Amino acid sequence: MKKIFTLTILMLFMTLGFSQNRNKEQGDKLPGSVKLNSGEVIEGYILRYSKIKSQKKVHFYKNIDSKDYTEYKPEQLISYQVADAYYQSLPYEGFTQKTKVFIERSLDGKVSLFTYYIYVEELKTEDLREKPESKISLDFDGKKLQSELIMLKENNEQLNLTSMKVIMGFKNIMSKYLSECNVVSNKIANKEDGYGVLSIMKIVKEYNLCF
Repeated sequence: MKKIFTLTILMLFMTLGFSQNRNKEQGDKLPGSVKLNSGEVIEGYILRYSKIKSQKKVHFYKNIDSKDYTEYKPEQLISYQVADAYYQSLPYEGFTQKTKVFIERSLDGKVSLFTYYIYVEELKTEDLREKPESKISLDFDGKKLQSELIMLKENNEQLNLTSMKVIMGFKNIMSKYLSECNVVSNKIANKEDGYGVLSIMKIVKEYNLCF
């Protein structure tokens, strides 16, 4: 059972490659904005960090020539935007997964997908042995990453797809989570081909088309 769970987790990891012309953003001040917990949005510039560092903090500048910045942590913001990347503050880290981090949105819709990044070096040896190299992507600084997916509804109902509870009870949990779209929900509940735990992207895109 443990091996099946490990293999399923690994297959859920998304491969998100970055071309060389994106790497030059590392260390640049790029147009962006922060959304405070009060709801106020402030436009300015944000220092572009690596994918991992971008999950921990934001250095916000009022203008591109400014040397002074304001540092924001996940508990201080609702979200922030840097260039074309949108990050939202969501509870995900820690033993209970309640510690907030900035998580990048990879698909926007009625249900959105967010991608959380992990350094490959932090994974267990047996995970690396099972994991094909094609599943590894590179950060802006060249370090190897794996990623995990989080689903988020417009009402902020969050579903962590690497949760053992979700994987083992996928049919019931996911069909209920997506119950607003009867067509998709029923396909999952009936375990139709292409509507299982390894077809998250297809399921989310079809669900969003319902609206």
